Amino acid sequence: MKRNLLLLLLALYSCLFYAQPKLDGEAPIREKRGYDQRFVIDTAKVRVLYALNAKDIKDENTYIDLAKLEVGKRVRKYSSEFIALSDIEAMKWKKANNWKDNVPKTFWIGGRKETQEKWSELVYSDYFVRGNQLTEYACMPLLLERNNGQYTEPWPLMKWTLGKQHQTILGHDCQNATCHFRGRDFEAWFATDVPIKGGPWKFGGLPGCILKVYDKDKIYVWEAVAIERGTFKISQYPDKLYPKSTRETIWKRQVKFSKDYWNCTGVIWLDPTRAPKGHKEFEALELE
Repeated sequence: MKRNLLLLLLALYSCLFYAQPKLDGEAPIREKRGYDQRFVIDTAKVRVLYALNAKDIKDENTYIDLAKLEVGKRVRKYSSEFIALSDIEAMKWKKANNWKDNVPKTFWIGGRKETQEKWSELVYSDYFVRGNQLTEYACMPLLLERNNGQYTEPWPLMKWTLGKQHQTILGHDCQNATCHFRGRDFEAWFATDVPIKGGPWKFGGLPGCILKVYDKDKIYVWEAVAIERGTFKISQYPDKLYPKSTRETIWKRQVKFSKDYWNCTGVIWLDPTRAPKGHKEFEALELE
């Protein structure tokens, strides 16, 4: 009996954590992102912070990312708070040390140690919504930053079916809704009493703020961990570092670099035995 119970617990545990996106690629150089060339485009009074794929929602050190949704009068932005905080520290360090060269690429980034120096398109992309148009500023991994780019597409594109279930998140009553979007089925939980609409990544189109959302296999899971009020400057990278492109082109690059990063860089290893193994399994968020 005890043995059967143990096997059941192990099976449940594995179901919680087997479906995780496999990160590949090295974090890009800050200067290639334009971290010290950002300029303010709007101001938000409320923002929502989200844990991305938290193993323990109460511990930031178990997140792949701490992301944020900021909504101003003209612009709404989804981006990485870990990246923003680390960039601030990098600029302080550079000034204090009178540093003229590139700043260490990921030294201050939070989250899981095993992902701090890895690249993910969800961490290193900024998403802006102006009216009914979404623009992604996509920064590619180390040695592939020449492929940085931006594209614009309509927003929101999700067509939701409202459910009848409810749960409480951060003290807010949330209703569920489901949709199929670019090859995946998603379930979202939204609160109508939060004074902003939208959600993490490209999610939107519901009559409230999305506080939790995930695909049916829970490979990608966002959950709100804080709703903050204050004055938050919304900034943007310089356009010159992100040439205009198309969603299909950017998406194909992101998937390719995630699956086969080292071969894509063209790096030649003097000692072939030390070369990373080639193709890697990867579960893209968008499948089409």
